Amino acid sequence: MLKITIMETATDRRWIVQGRLVGPWVSELRTTWKRAHKSQDKRACIIDLNDVTFIDKSGERLLRAMCKKGAQLIARGLYVKHVLEQVKISGVNATSFSADRTVRAEDQ
Repeated sequence: MLKITIMETATDRRWIVQGRLVGPWVSELRTTWKRAHKSQDKRACIIDLNDVTFIDKSGERLLRAMCKKGAQLIARGLYVKHVLEQVKISGVNATSFSADRTVRAEDQ
């Protein structure tokens, strides 16, 4: 199961993703991303993966594509940090994600 919460401010749009990023849930995140990303505004796009417990290969491909479109990936867990490192090695710009920074929604 996957929960996606979108929070918007004047400066950024944040997707808070919780659960397992696998199979049909990857498609759901992709659809949500495409729908919200059509607006062409210049706000930062932040994907908060702090509460993700598993990412399959299709989830990795989606995260890679999101990074290439300018999304910043945030994670604090060891497993997700490892997955993001693999995404980075596979060709994503090294500045596209922050594995060491924890950002809480209430800080915004």
